[in-house]
Amino acid sequence: MAQRLVIVVALAFLISSCTPSESSFGGDYLMEPGSTTSGEPPTTVTTTPMADVPPNAGVVRIPAGGAPLSSTPGAEPFVQAHEGIVMGFTSRSGEWLEVVTTCNDQAWVNESDVEIVTQAQSGSPGPGFDLTQAVIVLDPGHGDRDWGGVGPSGLAEKHVNLDIAERVRTLMSSPRAVDWETGVITAGSDIPAFGRVWLSRDRSGPNEGDYELGLAFRAELANAAGADALISIHNNTVPRIKTDVPGTEVFYAVSVDESDRLASLIYEELLRAFSALEADWSGGEILGARARLDPDTGDDYYGLLRRASMPAVIVEGLYISEPQEEALLETAKVRQLYAEGVYRGTVRFLTTDEVGTGIREPELFLYEAGTVNSSACVVPAQP
Repeated sequence: MAQRLVIVVALAFLISSCTPSESSFGGDYLMEPGSTTSGEPPTTVTTTPMADVPPNAGVVRIPAGGAPLSSTPGAEPFVQAHEGIVMGFTSRSGEWLEVVTTCNDQAWVNESDVEIVTQAQSGSPGPGFDLTQAVIVLDPGHGDRDWGGVGPSGLAEKHVNLDIAERVRTLMSSPRAVDWETGVITAGSDIPAFGRVWLSRDRSGPNEGDYELGLAFRAELANAAGADALISIHNNTVPRIKTDVPGTEVFYAVSVDESDRLASLIYEELLRAFSALEADWSGGEILGARARLDPDTGDDYYGLLRRASMPAVIVEGLYISEPQEEALLETAKVRQLYAEGVYRGTVRFLTTDEVGTGIREPELFLYEAGTVNSSACVVPAQP
């Protein structure tokens, strides 16, 4: 089997361990924007009490009113960080926690000014895995001045990605049942709610979730959370060929075992999810579960995957640059189908030893994918 794929699902907000109210998903049921799926996340956040030995790693959430960030412990704050932002921390100095900011920089925050969730101990995916202890980071790609792809009629990828990631979180946050023959997801008790689901950005944060995030921030959030998987949600642009099936790609981390398996299962479930749709499909010359290598270093080309310490993937669902696929992505139905495919693939990855279809060997990437220069990034400030 090809080297394994890293699962990182970046969530900017922790799902409460309490079970949200159940609702039916799947079939013809559509979650409209502004509903539970794409609206405000749960408001109950449990702050981890300080034990005799305070935690040296975990996630902090900025509470109402914001929190001051300093360049060194006790120094004059350089920003009152906006409420709703989450950041990973991996060290402390007394009562001060060292965090990675949304702009990839190191900063310090006093533990009394934030809500703390201690780093989880990641499990081993496979039969017997306890989903009630699962920690997932969902990462809606792009944000703010980094629009991502933009469709012919102006649909911005950054907004689509956020809506889909919030729909995945909603699916993971309550018990479900899956008809594995048809893929239909309903309320039930067969699959328990996941233990913790974080989004790297969501609507509880500044500008209704539309804010800039650095690649290092996204990966370090998942590392600090002790995530079992990191999943970054995207949609694609600039296809090379016409295809008979959706041109879905899922990129996996070559350096983390099981990343390729995660990618293959999500790919398989996305193809199932999109099978009822009609379009003049476009894609790349290679479809499926893929990995790209930097020709100079031999490492993962994508910085998010290169920095992740758990199974991690970047999901490229549909081609937002193509008129028919952009029109599909504008609908709640297709965004929900996308979310259900990611959900089913993640459940299969965590609870079985199955391997999906379409795993490709890592390939040298000789081009430039293009990223927004982070030098102008600003940590969102509390008004």
